[in-house]
Amino acid sequence: RDRAILSLQNPRGRMDTRGWGGTLYRYRTEAAQGAIRDYAALAKANKMSLTELSLRWNKQRDMVTTTLLGHTNMEQLRETLDIFAKKDPLPNDLMWEIDRIHLRNRLPLFSSNRVGKDWYGEGEIGEPIP
Repeated sequence: RDRAILSLQNPRGRMDTRGWGGTLYRYRTEAAQGAIRDYAALAKANKMSLTELSLRWNKQRDMVTTTLLGHTNMEQLRETLDIFAKKDPLPNDLMWEIDRIHLRNRLPLFSSNRVGKDWYGEGEIGEPIP
């Protein structure tokens, strides 16, 4: 709670503001944070950044025609341009490892371990509805 209040008083970005902060709960669940750690470890094991793993995976998806990015500095833009300049696809075994992590946390909206024993207002599941 104290960390949340501090973030609202001194936001680091749009995810810490009142408008966005509440809607992005799904990315802050323990399950989602665990998946992020797993993806980061996979990227590190394959000698690339999490950004590179993410963008190269996205680039290989047949049905993805556009990738929207939000760079906040020139270093991030340069990294992205370098990544998209690479022509080699990710190896199939790495694509399978990414899929395995995804299958453990397919719907971060419903990935909350703070659920109670019943549905009568005890605990929570997913995002609170305004």
